[in-house]
Amino acid sequence: MAKKAAGGPKRVTMTDVARRAGVSQPTVSFVLNDRRDVAVAEETRRRVLQAAAELDFVPNRAAQLLRSNRSFTIGVVTSGIVSQPYAGLIVLGLQQVVQPAGYVCMVVDTTGDPGQGDDAVASLVAQGVAAIVYASLSPKPLHRSPRLDGIRTIFVNCWPEEGHADTVLLADEYAGGRAAAASVFERGHRDVAFLGGMRDDFACQERRRGFDDAAREAGLRPADLVHRYGNYQIGNGYDLATEVVTEHRSTALVCGNDRMAIGALLALHSLGLNCPDDVSIVGFDDQPDVADQVRPGLTTAALPHLMLGRRAGQLVLTAPEDAPSREIVPCTLIERDSVGTPSPARPTSTPPGGRRRRNSK
Repeated sequence: MAKKAAGGPKRVTMTDVARRAGVSQPTVSFVLNDRRDVAVAEETRRRVLQAAAELDFVPNRAAQLLRSNRSFTIGVVTSGIVSQPYAGLIVLGLQQVVQPAGYVCMVVDTTGDPGQGDDAVASLVAQGVAAIVYASLSPKPLHRSPRLDGIRTIFVNCWPEEGHADTVLLADEYAGGRAAAASVFERGHRDVAFLGGMRDDFACQERRRGFDDAAREAGLRPADLVHRYGNYQIGNGYDLATEVVTEHRSTALVCGNDRMAIGALLALHSLGLNCPDDVSIVGFDDQPDVADQVRPGLTTAALPHLMLGRRAGQLVLTAPEDAPSREIVPCTLIERDSVGTPSPARPTSTPPGGRRRRNSK
């Protein structure tokens, strides 16, 4: 009696695909490795891809790497995002695009230490990578390792302090800030306060610029509106909201992020006020499990972290000469229930004969 073959089912090879498609094995290799420098008829290419799909052919990436000296690994160097679930969407989006193409991501978080980042990059380069993607929790300049000469680099939500990057991808913080502010100006609010993050923070500056332009479009002078700066934390949002609502009678608060907006909601509760009947609140980020879970649901400008990651993945798979040097990804306004019309019980303009105190710190 013949013995059964040991082991599992036989691995499908390029020879099997060639036999099914009725072509030579080199032709299969040219098609499956996307060798556009070799002329292959479109009908032949279609037959090869169909045969590979029918046989459930899985490329041997290790063998391909040895033959072509091509890497299927992408190094991801992050600064503070691995512990932040919503910013971690950048890495998720990148993986969603490159993994179906046979690539894997190796993620290293540098905790903001340039030396540690250089060591991490050196290790990734030594193992062979197709590209390095830098990603940051918040938009800011990052140290670019000097060991990356000749290796494609893409910066996501950040930009290099020095040197060259193939592409820089940023969220449109300005347009997001403008849309957030417009959502209250368009409802008739005129006593509106901007509660930003740190004054020297890039995102805060861009959102403030968008806020001011939205005010001008509403026929207001930005200098006549309240501008306050904080630290993006809940407690800080609470303190700033308490001040501007009690001292300046603000009827709408445009907050630096969702955490500050949560603090503002708590402040209204402690003052015996209601959102949005008494005061409207807008956030920024659309932080998962936060903005949509509070009551009322928070109107907010969504940071496109997932889309930034997906776009980075698309660029990794694109020829460098076809990639832009800089690309801005839109922030979408998510409208929920925290914005209403001004309450008639609260003044919405300077009292007759009165004068607003100068209110920009």
